[in-house]
Amino acid sequence: MAESPGELLVLLLSNGMSSVEFGAAIDGLKTSSKSISSHKRRDLFWDAYTKLGSKASAMETTPVCFLKYSVVLDADGKSKDDSVEVIELTKRQRGLLGSVDLMGYRIKPAEDPKSKAWMMAFSEEDAQVAWDDLMGGEPCIYITSDGIYVATRYKRVLCKAMSAMPKSVKDVQEIVEGLAPDKPLRSISFLGNEPPSVNDYNIFLAGPIDKSLGPALPPTVGHVNSTSASEAYEYFLKRRNDNLIGEAGKLIAQMLADVGKGLTPLVVAGSTKDASKAYKNAVMKKAYVHESMDKFIAKARADGQIELWGINGDVENTDFRKEWKLVFELFYRADLSQM
Repeated sequence: MAESPGELLVLLLSNGMSSVEFGAAIDGLKTSSKSISSHKRRDLFWDAYTKLGSKASAMETTPVCFLKYSVVLDADGKSKDDSVEVIELTKRQRGLLGSVDLMGYRIKPAEDPKSKAWMMAFSEEDAQVAWDDLMGGEPCIYITSDGIYVATRYKRVLCKAMSAMPKSVKDVQEIVEGLAPDKPLRSISFLGNEPPSVNDYNIFLAGPIDKSLGPALPPTVGHVNSTSASEAYEYFLKRRNDNLIGEAGKLIAQMLADVGKGLTPLVVAGSTKDASKAYKNAVMKKAYVHESMDKFIAKARADGQIELWGINGDVENTDFRKEWKLVFELFYRADLSQM
């Protein structure tokens, strides 16, 4: 289904509330929006919850769905176009609601706080982050004293119970070697069914460990001292980012080697003009791009025609920064100056 235009301002997930309960819960959010300090944002959210509430109350069935409110703003920050999109959950997605832990506050029906039905709400920047995470967030794998989890920022599942944290590097290696897709690693994706595999950056220990174990861990296994789901995922994102910077550096080294041999490089770095040529002529295969180049990232992700890796944060002291925060690989050696 096509995305709604504009900024995703509010994302709601309803799990089995009646239309009356769903509408009433949204009215509660509408009332709480009165506390927003900015008059423009307060009006914007009031309008959003009004339209979401009307849509929810008019549903004829017990909704298990997403409601997305998107808005296009004018130069003054006022709404000039908006839309409410209803996305019914698939059979698989409904199953995940019952088998996966979702991280977020569950709003229960006001008249039945013990009900199994609930709603979750995400707004402002969290709305898009939550949608991207639920639909396609890359999962990490972490080991705690009570189990092995597959998780993203907003969802996780226990794949195997543990009775204690591993004590030695040998213990860690035995655990890691025993992890494979579906054995016992599970998929938590709302789109498709793709259990993760262990790679160089996605597995780590979470929680206190023996002081001697931390320095002895191989570089492919990390450690964060917290068992908080959000802190664990932030740690994973840093590990992934560091890995991507390293992979971009390998491409830069490949480019310099080609130039040194007098070859037309298979890798190009730094030139946004060359990147535009390569992309428009469909010869770009893979790209590592800093988050500051947000327009290119948004277009490439919307098109889905290349393998795109976004790199975040401070990269000042890396080869990636020296090459202008953009490195891309071509399908074949091509002289972009002739395009």
